[in-house]
Amino acid sequence: TTTTTTTIIMLFLVSDEESTQTPSRKDDISETKEFNARLFGCEFVRRCGRLLKLNQSCIATGQVLLHRFYFKKSLKKFDVKRMAATSIWLASKLEESPRKLRDIVNVLVRVEERMEGKKSSETVVLDVYSDRFEDIKDDLVRKERHMLKEFGFVIKIEHPHKFVLNYLQILDLTGNKQLTQKALNHTNDALHTTICVRFNAETIACATIYLAAREMDIALPENPHQWWLLFDVVLEDIECVCNSLEILYEHIEYPPKYEVLGELPPGAAAEQ
Repeated sequence: TTTTTTTIIMLFLVSDEESTQTPSRKDDISETKEFNARLFGCEFVRRCGRLLKLNQSCIATGQVLLHRFYFKKSLKKFDVKRMAATSIWLASKLEESPRKLRDIVNVLVRVEERMEGKKSSETVVLDVYSDRFEDIKDDLVRKERHMLKEFGFVIKIEHPHKFVLNYLQILDLTGNKQLTQKALNHTNDALHTTICVRFNAETIACATIYLAAREMDIALPENPHQWWLLFDVVLEDIECVCNSLEILYEHIEYPPKYEVLGELPPGAAAEQ
């Protein structure tokens, strides 16, 4: 039922205290470094998803999995590139669009090289019989098992995109294609930050509509009731999400840079 689903999803949301006392922070990784690593990881997931021809929902699932995992384990102990590849691999299974492990390994290496600035002509496909290929493949299998164990083998994710479209329809604004696209763009951007694991999908949907409307100077109904109350969302949470997005836009470096924060995973020696 809808109530049961909502209850399960709420269990996965991160509290304000948890968001400031992450395992990485306890390992003396600064807030800025963790922010940048998560940003890099989510961009890595997005690029892997594109090369694997996965849809936006699958990419979004991979990004949420990555964020959730780093509220369980430290970036110092689990390299963000490897966990990003694990996240998109697991997401492809959850979204019923499974990809072969061989393809995941090759896409991981290709995305890695491209984000290091290498041209497409300079990237290589790994020999499936090479030691490096085996090392990466075995490591991904271990990482997936570890990720599932950390989540207690229970994974439920609800994305805001459908709520954005639904709410715009209720507000009679679906005819404004620019507003719709801008709100959806903000929704995708929110997945690069911990917003997607700190707030429920309904709140994020309202916030991205709120921000898009404000940017386009579009007045939304506030009489006799504020429109977001229709969707059981409070203004304080909307403003918090909007502030987080604005911080992202002010500080974003594209493409985000990779930084080694701990031990390199198997098969990574030749990558540096």
